[in-house]
Amino acid sequence: MKQVVIIILMLLSALNVKGQTNRIDSLLLDLFNDDKTFNRLVSPAKLFLYSGFNYDDRAFYAGRELGDHMHVVTGNVYLFHTNGFYAGASGLWYNQLHPSYTATVAVAGFRKPLNKKHTLTGRISYNRYFFNLPDSVISGVNLNSVGAGLTWRNSKAGARVSFNAMFGNDFGMNLTSALFANLNLVHFGETGRLCLAPEVSAFFGSETIGDESTGTAGDPLSATLSTTDKYGLLNTQAYIPLCLYAGDFSFEFGYSVNMPFTQDSNADYPISSFFSFSIGLLLPLD
Repeated sequence: MKQVVIIILMLLSALNVKGQTNRIDSLLLDLFNDDKTFNRLVSPAKLFLYSGFNYDDRAFYAGRELGDHMHVVTGNVYLFHTNGFYAGASGLWYNQLHPSYTATVAVAGFRKPLNKKHTLTGRISYNRYFFNLPDSVISGVNLNSVGAGLTWRNSKAGARVSFNAMFGNDFGMNLTSALFANLNLVHFGETGRLCLAPEVSAFFGSETIGDESTGTAGDPLSATLSTTDKYGLLNTQAYIPLCLYAGDFSFEFGYSVNMPFTQDSNADYPISSFFSFSIGLLLPLD
């Protein structure tokens, strides 16, 4: 189990907490772009508080399952300002780890529209990780990450690319690209709606490949094992969420399918899937 803990800590840095960056991007776009439903909801406030939690019924990194049907709960709270600045924190709880509350992630960032129609936006952010584990366990884990991203979208569809660099005790980087849609199904009241927001994403990063020499004919025991890090496509994911917005609350029930890839000829990762649920509260503060 200690090995699983170390792997999860390393991958938390690489993933920048699953869904955190995309969720922030989505919130900022809905709040401050040309979405009339959300503009009516929050206008004329300039500062907003968002709080909520997300539940995943299985834990994955790049399509590789961590643990055995391990459940993950992420709680978060963020402050957003209409000038583009935001800051907040996320906490992560894993039911099979000890302690179960594993990490807190603090984030600060800035987002800015890059054209007059606000269809293209850019984002930069910094994350700091605080682990609720002994120093001996996290000694090799990066505690900092810097991210940057671009998002383009119109009223029905869009595309996103995000780059993340991790540093501290080592250095690593990854890239995520995605295509997404926003399909309204039902409108009710002044601001309520039910919609589908399907997304297909690709995750590029590094994986450690083991190479074992066969030794010599005279000394077969002289075989050695070496490792190399190779960058490439690690996973593609299809995500289909059903989203409900009602007043200040939002609810999302999603189903994800992972299709992992590997450059390791000795490894084979199966197609997998999991369910997720989230609830959020958005409040104007002035």
